[in-house]
Amino acid sequence: MKKLFLLSSIFISVLMAESELSDILSQDKSALLKYQNEQNSVQSHQLENSWINPVMLQYSKNYSTQFGSTIDTQQFIVSVDQPIFKMGGIWAAIKYAKAQGKANALDIELQKRQLISQALTILYNLKKAKLQLAKLDLTIQNDDLDIQIQKESYEEGLTNRTLYDQALLKRNQDTTSKLEIELNIAKLENDFSLLSDHNPYALTLPNFGMIAQERYMNEQLELQRDAFRVEEKKENKYMTLTKYLPEISINGRYTDEDLNPLFAAPGSSIKEQYFNYGFKVTLPISINSFDDVQTAKIDYLNAQVTLNEKKKTVANNFTLAQKRLAIIDKKIALSKDDMSHYESMLGTAQDLEALGDRTALDTKIVGNNVKVRALDQEIYKLDAQLELMGLYVNVSDAM
Repeated sequence: MKKLFLLSSIFISVLMAESELSDILSQDKSALLKYQNEQNSVQSHQLENSWINPVMLQYSKNYSTQFGSTIDTQQFIVSVDQPIFKMGGIWAAIKYAKAQGKANALDIELQKRQLISQALTILYNLKKAKLQLAKLDLTIQNDDLDIQIQKESYEEGLTNRTLYDQALLKRNQDTTSKLEIELNIAKLENDFSLLSDHNPYALTLPNFGMIAQERYMNEQLELQRDAFRVEEKKENKYMTLTKYLPEISINGRYTDEDLNPLFAAPGSSIKEQYFNYGFKVTLPISINSFDDVQTAKIDYLNAQVTLNEKKKTVANNFTLAQKRLAIIDKKIALSKDDMSHYESMLGTAQDLEALGDRTALDTKIVGNNVKVRALDQEIYKLDAQLELMGLYVNVSDAM
């Protein structure tokens, strides 16, 4: 069944360029997201190499008066103590760092998407508010016309004052509604200024079409992030286990030093420059090892369940959005049906006015009702765009 507000239901038609969607955010907001990305990249790289111990450089100079005169000795040392085997723990640590970096990068991208979504939501709501103002202007015109009709009928003794009072009350209610919408517009404009440096009325809104369910599910950034979180927890589980398994390290030390005068006799085999090297095997024994491993295992299982639950939530959101769009479609159809009736009534009113059986006031009211129904349809279409935007906001390459 064709949607009245969608002519193409497969692809997204975006009138605003993708770069412009990204540029909708203010310079400060964009800079914050940029710095978060850079920080995540640096931290991820740092974590990948965290298993590599630093090379220690040491220089010292000492003075001694032990031998009757002041003697100075210098020493320069280069040393390293580096794990080379940790039962797979080193490789797990690298994979853990990569998974965490990718998950964090997607978190930042999702933050960006949410900010863009907030800005676009405000723009759609601003456009809706402007249409609602135009609709209320027409409604208030009809209220004024009805007041005039009821006043004339009352003065001619054709009706009582109740209908006149009701007409006045309705105009006051509609005028109050208009003031509330104007206040809401001011708030929306203020909220938009906190997100973007652009003039909200100078931007072209994107036009979203229905997304295919397969793409919606397969390209969900939230699901991709949570999948990386599962991988992260999996590698952390293995890293935690390897903390309590044997570790082999090599150590080396290069020394260049002045010899102590006591050992500097001619022909001495003691060298100023020499190496020390070796290896060690470490096996930590901790009373908390079992609990530590179990905690990491539970974190991993919890991440798996969270991912499965997120998949269900994403699928349910798509189904719910489809139902909401179907209801909006029905509202548009009803509004079109009402509009066709008012158009028919308008023709009749114009004929009766020409015959002198109806006044121009009646014709004007019916004409305004036709315009109100047309505005209703535009408002419903914006409601549909808000629903569709909600489907695209976390889909990769959609914004």
